[in-house]
Amino acid sequence: MRHHTMTHKQFTDIYLPLSGKMYALAYNLLRQRDEARDCVQDVYSELWSKRDTIEPDKPPLSFVLTMVRNNCLDRLKRAKAELNDEIFEILTTNDTVRQIDAASDLNAVLQLIAQLPPDQQTVLRLRTIDGLEIEQIQELTRFSRENIYTLLSRARKTLREKTASL
Repeated sequence: MRHHTMTHKQFTDIYLPLSGKMYALAYNLLRQRDEARDCVQDVYSELWSKRDTIEPDKPPLSFVLTMVRNNCLDRLKRAKAELNDEIFEILTTNDTVRQIDAASDLNAVLQLIAQLPPDQQTVLRLRTIDGLEIEQIQELTRFSRENIYTLLSRARKTLREKTASL
């Protein structure tokens, strides 16, 4: 399969008109203007460096939105996890209501989260630590709403059971 070298003009004609949609998705997932702009810049840089290997018949929009989504996921994974109200909720609901020393218990909870199945861990982190809405988690993970709620419910149940013994 032969690839032709994409000219700068072809590149800008194809990909520049998509910047609004790219930014909208990035902003929707990251909720920060600067981060969203940086994400779009990163994706353009990556696109430009890969311009000669991109299959010409690939629909450009879904292709770039996948790149944006992946870039956002990487950014969210790198983002420092903030203690979120929901972690307190996990620790304090369902008869495990007790005073907690946030610092030591948070580490214990983060270790417990790390032991969850990967899908539960991802959804729980995106929801509780990154504070994303269910719709944003759907965008990022491609899981259905029902699946996300089930994963969250199972993860919280496991954490409640395990934190009861902390």
